[in-house]
Amino acid sequence: MVGYVATEGPLHRAHPLTVLTFGATIAILAFVLRGPWGPVAVFAVALGAAFTERVPGVLKPAAVLALPFWIFLLVIHGLLRSDVATAVTLGARISAILVGFLVVLSAVPPSRLVEALVAKRVPFSAAFLLAATLQAVPRLRERAAAVLEAQRCRGLALRGSVIHRVRAIVPLTVPLVLGALGEVDERALALEARGAGAGRRTPLDPPRDGTMDHLVRWCCAALIVVAIVVRVA
Repeated sequence: MVGYVATEGPLHRAHPLTVLTFGATIAILAFVLRGPWGPVAVFAVALGAAFTERVPGVLKPAAVLALPFWIFLLVIHGLLRSDVATAVTLGARISAILVGFLVVLSAVPPSRLVEALVAKRVPFSAAFLLAATLQAVPRLRERAAAVLEAQRCRGLALRGSVIHRVRAIVPLTVPLVLGALGEVDERALALEARGAGAGRRTPLDPPRDGTMDHLVRWCCAALIVVAIVVRVA
């Protein structure tokens, strides 16, 4: 589950910039705080955010991505160097960043993010590029599922020997890649027809940026500054 999930939670109700600030704070503190307990605490906060936002499904892809790093770190630092603390520190940092990033993806709709950035006088091209990047994986998954169903209807068999399965990859990847490239041209033409690069745009329904959002962002910034000062000192 990668992408926006329509649930209820503090981050879902917050301003998109507040959600991005939360994700950036998780990533920065994971590296600034001393290990192993600092990164472990940040990882615990990221896990708490996943359950608070009611998106525990993001933990599965995070675990799949983080597991190879954990194995590699435990072998190199734990078994060969007898330094389990370093392995836990690095593993907790990677896990915290992955979970925090996926929680941010699940809490911010790309269209709402574009409206928020445009309202803050961010160039529309930069806002659209950021939103399109966050939306790339979910759109590729949807397109891959559609290609898979279409090829199955045409008689493509995905079971059998390893060689047979490898051969079946080509009928799946070629339409996926060509469709993604064609979508890029379609989006470029649609944006050009709507005057995306012509002057400053006015958001029709920008998200409300309240006092609490400002307070949370300033608190995150202050927390980062304090953590950096303490680490340097």
